[in-house]
Amino acid sequence: MHMGCGTVYLTDEYINVDVASPRCFLASERPDLIERYATTSEAYYARHQSHATFDGFRSGPREDPYVCDHYGRWDCFPCRDGEADEVLARSSFEHLSQTEAQIALREVRRVLKDGGILRLSVPDHERALNLLMETRELILVTHLLGPRRGVGGYHMQSYTKDTLRATIEASGFEFIAEEPDIHTSPAICMQWRKTQS
Repeated sequence: MHMGCGTVYLTDEYINVDVASPRCFLASERPDLIERYATTSEAYYARHQSHATFDGFRSGPREDPYVCDHYGRWDCFPCRDGEADEVLARSSFEHLSQTEAQIALREVRRVLKDGGILRLSVPDHERALNLLMETRELILVTHLLGPRRGVGGYHMQSYTKDTLRATIEASGFEFIAEEPDIHTSPAICMQWRKTQS
């Protein structure tokens, strides 16, 4: 499961999921958008290199249409119990409040097989604040608060490596490893394994 896929359509055995919205289309309706955004988990942002820069961010949030395989939300995955091998979410989990994050993690546990993998990346606010103070690059404020594209555009949580680990591990996941940061702005990228039910 690739939650909150937005304009990154993974073709390597992921089911791409996002919230129903006027700009989000099902893959069956818009195969042209699949072609536009298709990539793999190894080349996650390959289709976005031209505008995934501070200069690109200064132009403001993009309002492009995007595509998913199924509509779903963090509190309602389109998946049966114990059916998923992995849940991957990049730049999505931080849009949940503390209460919503707990509900989401229960839902992740529901859909993952025992031993299944949860991979998250969220903004690293500690590094972003340090970089903001060092460079005075004001676009980092957007990175801290979120792009503010309507109700779901705000970042509801601020994580450090320690607080993210504590949040996930308290919900029945075992930390595996950090992953390389593939984002333009500072991010925390980690993976966990679902412990036995």
